[in-house]
Amino acid sequence: MVLEYDFDIVVNEELEDDAGSERLDMSVARARFRHVKTADALRATSPKIRKIFQNAGFDLDSTNSDMTHGFFAGGDVAERERILRALFTNIRAAGISGEYCGEFDFHQFLEDVKTAKPHVDQRRQVADWTPNPRYKSPATPERRSILGRIGFALGLAVILFAILRYLAAAGATP
Repeated sequence: MVLEYDFDIVVNEELEDDAGSERLDMSVARARFRHVKTADALRATSPKIRKIFQNAGFDLDSTNSDMTHGFFAGGDVAERERILRALFTNIRAAGISGEYCGEFDFHQFLEDVKTAKPHVDQRRQVADWTPNPRYKSPATPERRSILGRIGFALGLAVILFAILRYLAAAGATP
């Protein structure tokens, strides 16, 4: 199946600062793929590729846009170029060679980006972007708990003790 890599720019007018108490007057523009299958394909790639796209300004979710394939909203040209420039800078800096891409086809993505044209008459059909706090970034590994570390160390000690007893019984003491 061939995926369509069209994406829309979604803007969130409110952004919380680190303290979480004040609202800043900055707008955050993010890119979201129009099709769920394309967003799923990006989520299925390796954590490094997901991180590259997220740092550039892409979301792992999709939008409900009525825009036709090969076109994007004419008012999104500046934000689209900024996000794509950041994406290509991240790709050059981090590299994607040897990373798992799954169904996500970079060559088709580049072709769709090159051939996309602004559609001036069509208004934006995308709701404002709001972050979804229930999804944790899959690129961050979870840490082991203290009990897990202790259990691992005890298991390793038991195996080492069994090997030493076996060698002592065979007459080959270290």
